Amino acid sequence: MKKSIFIICTLLSLNQVKADGAYHYYVDLTSVKNDKLTITLTPPDITDNETIFMFPAMVPGTYDVYDFGRFISNFKVDGKDGKIITIEILDKNSYKLSPANAIKEISYDVEDTWDTEIKEKIVFEPGGTNIEEGKNFSLNTHGFFGYFKNKIENKFILEVAKPKGFYASTSLTDLKNGETKDVLTVFDYHNLVDSPIMYSMPDTTSIQIGKSQILISVYSPNKIVTSNFIARNLKELLLAQADYLGGQLPIDKYAFLFYFTDKASLSGASGALEHSYSSFYFLPEADTADLAQEIRDVSAHEFFHIVTPLSIHSKEIGEFDFNNPQMSKHLWLYEGLTEYAAHHMQVKSGLIEYDAFFNVLVNKMQNARENYNDTVPFTIMSKYALDKYKKEYTNVYEKGALIGMCLDVMLRYYSAGKYGTQDLMKDLSKQYGKTKSFNDDDLFNDIEKLTYKEIRYFLDNYVAGSKPLPYKDIFNLVGLNYTDKKIEEKITLGGISVGYNPKTNHLVVVNTSKLDAFGKKLKFKEEDEIVTFNNRKLTLDNMKEILGGFMQNAKVGDKLVIDVLRKDKKGIEIVKTLKAKVKLVKVTETDIIEINANATEQQLLARKMWLGIN
Repeated sequence: MKKSIFIICTLLSLNQVKADGAYHYYVDLTSVKNDKLTITLTPPDITDNETIFMFPAMVPGTYDVYDFGRFISNFKVDGKDGKIITIEILDKNSYKLSPANAIKEISYDVEDTWDTEIKEKIVFEPGGTNIEEGKNFSLNTHGFFGYFKNKIENKFILEVAKPKGFYASTSLTDLKNGETKDVLTVFDYHNLVDSPIMYSMPDTTSIQIGKSQILISVYSPNKIVTSNFIARNLKELLLAQADYLGGQLPIDKYAFLFYFTDKASLSGASGALEHSYSSFYFLPEADTADLAQEIRDVSAHEFFHIVTPLSIHSKEIGEFDFNNPQMSKHLWLYEGLTEYAAHHMQVKSGLIEYDAFFNVLVNKMQNARENYNDTVPFTIMSKYALDKYKKEYTNVYEKGALIGMCLDVMLRYYSAGKYGTQDLMKDLSKQYGKTKSFNDDDLFNDIEKLTYKEIRYFLDNYVAGSKPLPYKDIFNLVGLNYTDKKIEEKITLGGISVGYNPKTNHLVVVNTSKLDAFGKKLKFKEEDEIVTFNNRKLTLDNMKEILGGFMQNAKVGDKLVIDVLRKDKKGIEIVKTLKAKVKLVKVTETDIIEINANATEQQLLARKMWLGIN
């Protein structure tokens, strides 16, 4: 009785507000045809004779132009009283409509991006859309709902018919849940795009961190990963993040939306996309303790985006143009410093050891050097990341994070440990805030006023300039010795790079370009799946124990026997046994970080306040 009354009242209220100037969208998740959904829009009042209806070319956080209008088909416009509406296609994302003031209804079909036949440019899954009839609907809203060019600030009301039992996981608070229909209200298009929604049978867990309510929602097709598992792993992380941010989280509600896949993705990648009050994750479905650390690392990064760019952003982001996007010069701040904080917070709170943190830094140094052009000033790369320096963009997660590390160390040293990037971000958040954008050219001046002339010199020469980061000098400030290169003889695993096949639970040899003499003796080949290692079954769960044990205990002359699955010339999978005697191999190590036993008191104080170690 109460449910019936609720649904009737909801429908009545919708009928009463059709003239409220809002977009009224309707989508039926129970009616999937050819893996597409039909979207219907009753538009806000339009007084102009001509208007342009648009789908985004790009959305914040993706740093790539995807042209979401490519996935729209069967675009129709009905006029009031049978009036014919002229439709002119302007480009992949835009339609000119006239007479606009006579538009009664717009409808179109949406194809999801996760399994599309459109292969021209694959959309990274966390920023894309998924339609799995009766299983999962991942509504990254920018892929489903368009807007009129001059009415981006109007309210959006989404009426969603859903399969019985399905639950809408989202950070949106204006949500009326029904048994077979939901109504969601968002106060403008920016906030709609900022609010992904995942529909599926519910697997959710809520945790309270201070005054903040955190929702964890999981879709795992084989029920391998649960929201409870993730919640247990994230709770400690979120408590540490709250402490890192000054004692509490600066939000009332946040949603972690996790989709775990048991098949290969079109993009060939996994990861996440941040939003102001939520983040969406696309990760491999695996039952392993190692997954917990991966989830922590990715979640820590995405969650820290509540600081940047939510509270600290330039006009290019605060006034984001979905169809003619302009890039800011300061991706080192939005992505780099966020990536740095995600790892620094873990070592400072004791979630990981300092040597594990050093390994993260070393990997980033090596990736930045080997895979990117270090002579391009980072501000220039950022400004032109969509075109001229598109291939350099992902260096924000490598060199960008290292820029953050350098700034933090310098701030700790010059402030006698009292001030770091944590404090700088707090001060910048107070100066700007969610509703106030800074000018790109003013940021360095503002940072200099809050800090030291040495910081300004660093920003001018190593961020806006082309000088390589001065690791030796930076680490010396906190009593650490840095060596750029060292050659020594060691026992190795052959110089292979390995990945993981979730279907077989095997480690896979993915790169043999750096095989050393021992690896060549074993005769590894790319795509070898390692089944056993010295007669022990090798999986993702036990790889650290088995491979780590070998590295610690192996002696020159010991036999190593590895069974691998390998395809023969006919493509038939066979078991191949690789054998070799352990030998010393000349290894060139780069980027070695070691404790300086003779550090000064000033260095020791800065190091303790930076890492929490003496």
